Amino acid sequence: MNVSVRAANRRPAQQRTGAVINLRQGLIVLSLVTGCALFYLYTGVKGLSISYQLSQARQSQVELMEMGRRLRVELNNLRSPERLERAGARLGLAPAPPERVRVLP
Repeated sequence: MNVSVRAANRRPAQQRTGAVINLRQGLIVLSLVTGCALFYLYTGVKGLSISYQLSQARQSQVELMEMGRRLRVELNNLRSPERLERAGARLGLAPAPPERVRVLP
C-alpha cells in the first residue's frame, strides 16, 4: 500500500526550541535561587561566627580591665611612703637628716 502525501496537507514539524528555552530559563532560575540560598546560609554562619568572636573579645576585655585594676592597686601599695619606710627600717636604714635633703626646683 503506497500512500502519497501532498505538501499542502503535511503537518509542520514541531519546533522544540520553546521547550529548550523554557528548560534553560528554569535552570537559570533554579541556579539563582540556589545561589541566593547558599549566600543566605553563608551570611548566617558568618554572623554566628562573628558573634561568638565578639562575645569572647568582650569576656577578654572584662578580664583585662579587672587585671589592670588589680595591678593599679598593687602599684599604689608598692609606692606608698609608709610601706617604703617600713621596708627601709627592716633593712636598717634611717631617714636622712634634713641638712642632707636637697629639694629640686
